[in-house]
Amino acid sequence: MISKKDVPFVLERKCYIANQFMPMEQLIKSFDYKIYTKVEGTGSPLLLLHSLWGSQILFDKIVKPLAEKYKIIRIDFPGHGSSASPLKNFTFEQFADVLDDVLIQIGIEEKINLLGHSMGGFAALAFAKKYPQKIASLILIHSLLKNADLKSIRLRNRQVSLIENNKKDLLLQVTISSNFAPGNVDRFTAEFEQLVLTANLVTDQGAIAGINAINSRENSLPFMMETEIPTFMVVGVQDRVYNPEDQLSEYSNLPHAELLLLHNSGHLGFIEEEAFFVSGVSHFLDSVRSE
Repeated sequence: MISKKDVPFVLERKCYIANQFMPMEQLIKSFDYKIYTKVEGTGSPLLLLHSLWGSQILFDKIVKPLAEKYKIIRIDFPGHGSSASPLKNFTFEQFADVLDDVLIQIGIEEKINLLGHSMGGFAALAFAKKYPQKIASLILIHSLLKNADLKSIRLRNRQVSLIENNKKDLLLQVTISSNFAPGNVDRFTAEFEQLVLTANLVTDQGAIAGINAINSRENSLPFMMETEIPTFMVVGVQDRVYNPEDQLSEYSNLPHAELLLLHNSGHLGFIEEEAFFVSGVSHFLDSVRSE
């Protein structure tokens, strides 16, 4: 169990003006973590949580339209992007306290809209279970609600073995392309190259910690079946990371959820069908705000 420091503090802060926004980038000390945080836009807060092998930079294209109405908060998971490597025994339940402290440090007092992609969805669920009173809405992109099954745990454990045996490059050759729907790698060459660069910046410790956290995640389906938090689920019909049928089956059990089905997307719908994705998310957020 991590223990909170008496006085959390910001290690580094810098501001710059770009594209009519004023992003604030901070490396925040929270508990024993150093978390890169980026804030831009105005309005109700919207926290974006990225996937394994990703970073906040992958959300760049969708941030500009969303930041016209919302204060966008992005973080890098430990060992990803510009955040320091994680502690041992990293879990999403533990990290929920870190996220809460980061939000407090940057002055977020109102309820947040929380968007999580894949692994980010698992962290979002852990936060929602621990701090439901702080959630205005929940957006889950290509993620699952249940705990990991034995087959997926074995697959992830093989990935850990490859990393530990200095075969991360081999792993990433397969992993990155499988995030796109078949044929979409050729359509999104720049985005593919960005994903390769981003994945190669992930530390071995960060990747292994993320994989172990995914394997040990709690079953969030019972909570989601009972909660009244407005929920928006995004499913790619051609997702090759998490079975879309499993995602749709879980969605069918949620009384307060809406669905966006992306027929031409794999595991990266916010990239593969960007305009459709932004339109769907914006419509959902607007409906939540108007309630």
